[in-house]
Amino acid sequence: MSSTPELPNPEAEQTALACYLSTVVAIGNSMAEVCPAVGAMYRERLLKLPRRLGFDATPQALRQSQEAVETDLLEYSRTASAWIAAGSSHAAMLLEHLRETEETLEASGDLQRAFLEDLADHIGTAAEVDSEADLRIGFKRYAAGLRSYSRRALTEKLAMIEDLRRRREEIDAWLAEATTSNFIDPETGLLNRIAAERRILTQIAKKRSFCVILVGWSEEGSIHPGFKEAASGQIMKELGDRLAATIRPYDVIFRWSQDALMTIFEASKAEIATRAQQIAGWLGDGRGMVEIGGERLAVKTHTNVTVLEHLAEESSAELIARMEATSPCGVAR
Repeated sequence: MSSTPELPNPEAEQTALACYLSTVVAIGNSMAEVCPAVGAMYRERLLKLPRRLGFDATPQALRQSQEAVETDLLEYSRTASAWIAAGSSHAAMLLEHLRETEETLEASGDLQRAFLEDLADHIGTAAEVDSEADLRIGFKRYAAGLRSYSRRALTEKLAMIEDLRRRREEIDAWLAEATTSNFIDPETGLLNRIAAERRILTQIAKKRSFCVILVGWSEEGSIHPGFKEAASGQIMKELGDRLAATIRPYDVIFRWSQDALMTIFEASKAEIATRAQQIAGWLGDGRGMVEIGGERLAVKTHTNVTVLEHLAEESSAELIARMEATSPCGVAR
C-alpha cells in the first residue's frame, strides 16, 4: 500500500506558532526580570517579534526569528553574566574594605587613647617639675608628639578617602557598563558603537560565518564644511530609516561612526553578494533637507556599501581594524 502524505493541519500550525510566540515573550520578560539593567533592551527587541510574525509567519521568517532570538540570548547571557560577576566582585571588595575600615578606625581609636594617656602623663610630669627649663622640655616633647599624631591621622584619613574614591569610580563604571542608555546613539536613536562591538563578539562566539555590512555616506559640497558635523546626525537618522527598509526586520542597525552605519548578516560574503548589491542600489544617492541653526538646507549625499566577511580565527579587534582600514567614506573610530 502506498502511504498517503499527511496534509498540513492549519490548527496545529497555529497552535505551534502561538506557543513559539508565547515562549519568545516569556524569554524577553525573564531577561528583564533576571537582570533588569541588562535585559530591558533585549526584552524590547524580542517583544517585537510576535507582531512581525503575525504578518509574515512563513518558514523562512520563523527561521530568521529563531536566529535573532538565539543571537540575543547569547549576547544577553554573556553580558548579564559579566555584569553579575563584576557586581559580585565589587560587593566582595566593598565588604573587605568595610572590614579594613573598621580595623583602621579601631586602630585610630587606640592611637587616640594612647595619645591622650601620654598627654596626661606629660601634664602630670609638668606639674611636678621645679624648674622652668624642665617645663619647657616637657612641653616640647608634648608638641612633638602632637605633631606626629596629627601627621599620622591625616595620612590615614587621606589614604581612606583615596581608596573610597577609587572604589566609587569602579562601581560607577560597572553601573554605566549596563545602563541601557549608554548603548543608544542620542542623535539617531540607533544602537551605538559600544553595542556594535558587543554584537561582533557575540557573532564570533556563535562560530558561524557572518559578514559585517558598513553603509557610509559622503557629502558632495552642498553644505559648508563647518556644518557637516551638525548635519551628520540628521543625515544618519534618515539613512538608518532607508537602510531599515531594505533589510529583514530582525536585523539590527548600529551607528558605527559619525558617517557610517553597520549591520550584520549571518552568511558568507558569496551568499549575500547579490543582496548587498541590491541594498547599495536601493540606497543610492540621497537628497534631503537638514536644519542647522534654524535654517533648512538642501543636502546631497553619496552612499557606499562595504561588505567584510569575518575570517576564521580572526579576533574582534582584528576584524574592527579591517573595518576601519577599508570602511566606506573614510570611516574612523
